[in-house]
Amino acid sequence: MDQSRSKRKGKKRLKPWVKVTLFIVGILLLTTASVTGYAYYKVTSAAKKAQVSLDRGAQSVKRIEAFDPGKDSFSVLLLGIDSRPGETVKQARSDAMVLATVNRTNKTVKLLSIPRDSYVNIPGHGYDKITHAHAFGGADLTLSTVEDLLDIPVDFVIQSNFKAFKEIVNELNGVSINVKDEYVVKQVLKDTKGKVQLQTGTHTLDGDQALAYVRTRKADSDLMRGQRQMEVLKAIFDKSKSLTSIPSYDNIIDTLGDNVATNLSMKELVGLFPLLTSLKSVDTIQLKGSDYQPNGVYYYQLDQNQLNEVKTELKKQLELS
Repeated sequence: MDQSRSKRKGKKRLKPWVKVTLFIVGILLLTTASVTGYAYYKVTSAAKKAQVSLDRGAQSVKRIEAFDPGKDSFSVLLLGIDSRPGETVKQARSDAMVLATVNRTNKTVKLLSIPRDSYVNIPGHGYDKITHAHAFGGADLTLSTVEDLLDIPVDFVIQSNFKAFKEIVNELNGVSINVKDEYVVKQVLKDTKGKVQLQTGTHTLDGDQALAYVRTRKADSDLMRGQRQMEVLKAIFDKSKSLTSIPSYDNIIDTLGDNVATNLSMKELVGLFPLLTSLKSVDTIQLKGSDYQPNGVYYYQLDQNQLNEVKTELKKQLELS
């Protein structure tokens, strides 16, 4: 698809109920169902399994003043990790990257999609694709890279692998997606060697189909791929609003506990519930750029003017002076 069309769609307003992450969806579902007894036990167990610490400590070095996660506006980096057989989560590349900035005063969220091939400076490694930061140094180096790129603090990180994504879609009995591009359909068929098939039109995709749909990028561009990720994420949130659509929510929590890692504590996760349920709007932003191929290696070179505009917008969103 023509990249100029992608750029024109760089910013798009979504409905207010769109939330932030698959992990938060699980927490919201259980909090809605029950905050005591078995449900609370499941949430607590999953949160403990998912809990990780960052080498930098609890607070970003970009925070000049003391950070209070219960009162201040904050940011969360969402990472989809592509761990292959024999690889640890820390060794794997980040296949999808979205930064959520939450403004507590206005009760708004801005989601920034960061293309995986973005040509950026990775501290200690020089300029490379941003997806390699996770392979070089896990969540810590990825956070440092994003902070340097955007000049804002990244307060929290939530990492999930593709197993979590697929199982959650399946537990929701699939998600409804309008597949518009015939070439995307053909590319999915090619990428998966016929194991996953799609058709144009509106269909309910299962976990394998939804994952193939959001991962394919040879069909068009990283920008369009980012839009597909947002489209499926939106569909997941839409369906998860109704507990009746979920046959076994405790299976979702088990999946999240085993396949998600975050530095958010249980107290912080539960504390987010009132804010997330009162959000007024969620906007999406997509970084613009152009193809860059030094020595035959493909990169996505970011548009510096738009990047500067995004930096200013995110600082305002986080209420940073």
